[in-house]
Amino acid sequence: MKILSVNVGKPKVHHLDGVMMETSMAKDSQNQIHVNKSNIEGDEFKSPNLHGTIDAVVYAMNSQRYSFWSQLCGKKLPLGTLGENLSVDKLDESEFFLGDEFQCGGVVIKVTGVRYPCNRLNFVTGHSKMRDEFLNQDSPGVYFEVIHPGTIKPQDDLVLKKRFQNEISVLDLYQTLRTAERKNLSNSQMDKLVNSPFLLQKYKDRLYRITGRTQPN
Repeated sequence: MKILSVNVGKPKVHHLDGVMMETSMAKDSQNQIHVNKSNIEGDEFKSPNLHGTIDAVVYAMNSQRYSFWSQLCGKKLPLGTLGENLSVDKLDESEFFLGDEFQCGGVVIKVTGVRYPCNRLNFVTGHSKMRDEFLNQDSPGVYFEVIHPGTIKPQDDLVLKKRFQNEISVLDLYQTLRTAERKNLSNSQMDKLVNSPFLLQKYKDRLYRITGRTQPN
């Protein structure tokens, strides 16, 4: 897999249907990005307690999906518009497993989870149903924690460095969350995730909250 664009953003004001929202979701392409363990230099968040947390410093998406999103919105969306730091050619969420470590330029990053979209997508794209459309596609992108800091630039390769398990992929996690929302999640499906040492507590909390099951102490 190859990095086609590296992107950072600062809060900007967007308007949609007479409503104003400030968000840093839409990011701008850079010649390179400097990735630290706690942040990417130049990447700022309107709500830092919710976004850019230590387990989600780097966010990557499949760059090939932009043709679909651009067609949906009726205009060309530049890489970075949907919030990704890394626009990756041929990224497939089913091939990224929780705990996987990847090398990207001088950086080592670890797969931690999946993006769950908010309505800021509507504002940065100018499409009032963008979040709903995004939810219904199995292309949510991948969140990473930074293991070893460094620099990433366009045309760097994203290469698997170490795999710890192959039972729960990012796509598995996303589809399980979606199934739970539809009230169709079986106990065995849920148990597979919540009993995994690779699943972050915030996803366990979300699953218990959605299903109404009591979380063990």
